[in-house]
Amino acid sequence: MPKKTLIILFVLFPLVIGLACSFSGKADPTATPTEEPVVEIATEPPVIPTESKSPEKQEEPITHPAEISQELVVLNQSDLFQEDSEVFIGYLINNPSSDILYEEVEFTIDFYNSAGGLIDSTYSYLPLFYPNTTHGFTATIYPDESVTVASAEISWIFSGTSSDTSENPFTTDKLRYWENSGYPIVTGKAVNNSSTTYTNLTANILCFDDDDNIVGGGSEHMSFIHLNDYTGFTSYVDTYGEVARVEVYPTLTFNTKVIDKTDFTSEISIVEENFVYGSNMVWFYGGLIMKNETESVLQDSYVKITFYDKDDYIITTGSGFLSVLLPGDSVGISPWISTLPDDSIYSHHDILLLPGKADTSYELSTNPFKVNSVTISDDSSSDIIVNFTNTYSKQVSDLDVYVLVYNAEGKIIGGGDTWTSDPIPAGGTAEAEIWVSYPYSETVASVKAWVIPGFWTSFE
Repeated sequence: MPKKTLIILFVLFPLVIGLACSFSGKADPTATPTEEPVVEIATEPPVIPTESKSPEKQEEPITHPAEISQELVVLNQSDLFQEDSEVFIGYLINNPSSDILYEEVEFTIDFYNSAGGLIDSTYSYLPLFYPNTTHGFTATIYPDESVTVASAEISWIFSGTSSDTSENPFTTDKLRYWENSGYPIVTGKAVNNSSTTYTNLTANILCFDDDDNIVGGGSEHMSFIHLNDYTGFTSYVDTYGEVARVEVYPTLTFNTKVIDKTDFTSEISIVEENFVYGSNMVWFYGGLIMKNETESVLQDSYVKITFYDKDDYIITTGSGFLSVLLPGDSVGISPWISTLPDDSIYSHHDILLLPGKADTSYELSTNPFKVNSVTISDDSSSDIIVNFTNTYSKQVSDLDVYVLVYNAEGKIIGGGDTWTSDPIPAGGTAEAEIWVSYPYSETVASVKAWVIPGFWTSFE
């Protein structure tokens, strides 16, 4: 397997402690909008498997003539930053070829002590490394505080190459770095310039100082990006110096799937929605009701809410997911919404939907779970008790329960969800207790609840 190795020596450097993030995961006065990586706009969508596949290292190297003459190149790498039990390093890697596409690239970063002993390793996977494309990667490990990391080594392998002039379909827009009182956040838009919709992507983030040194970074998962559209993201990042700009690199992952359709508006509708500030202006609360407008069961449906300031910069995002949405059924959900950066001011929001795949052989075609009563607990107004009956002819296990709470004006102000694990016999009744979140400045006047099958639901 072709392989490239680079040794990075440890250099002591003044540190600014950031929020911990992993190699493939994440965790103020505002800064001027930052530059974006230069990426060509795609004219054709890339070809990737519709089913996910895990990368596998091969024991014996495979020699490809093109791979010998056109290797990937490390353009920039950070110093090795260590603070107590956190060690960070970042890389900027380029494919300089104009016509070689690297397939199934796996990056490994090994961390060593001064005696050359291996301390830890991290991994990242890129299904396709397009020609004339640059990607950023970060790695963070958490050794014992008594362990000193002296060096790091990056290497990569790939399953093969092809002669291909395909272009990276992803660019970025409206990138912004928020200092956020010591918990830095990066927000922005990942843009899909192709005519294909993708699921399960990653945005890799690098932070740079005035001298173009990498001084931090992170990554953020993105559930989907529609064709010729964008998705917003918000991510905590680790920083170890003054940040002058950020670059973000949206990428496919080994879990990415292709959605081969263009209409995402007729299958699911938004019946009702409302979002409100919390009293501290740091959190959003609220929810929405989604309705299946088709005659089929929809499996794995997503919703994404993006919140903006008056200049159209993203200040936070929220997301929700329904494993099963029965034909004609409506379900209210209260998506998890990330913390707003300091000094951000809300102006407007939008909602994107990705309807799930139609399942014509699902056990149910209508919802047999009848809600009998919804009451507020005597112990706390944040605890809601839902009593319901299984009217189906079979015993059912593992159901999902969703709740929305309303104020006196009839506006959604929050909600929550849970699941039941105990089997419920045919005709049996059960209760579920749900903790709901909403602004403490609001008063709950009414509650709505829904009981639906979920991913783990079984019928006996």
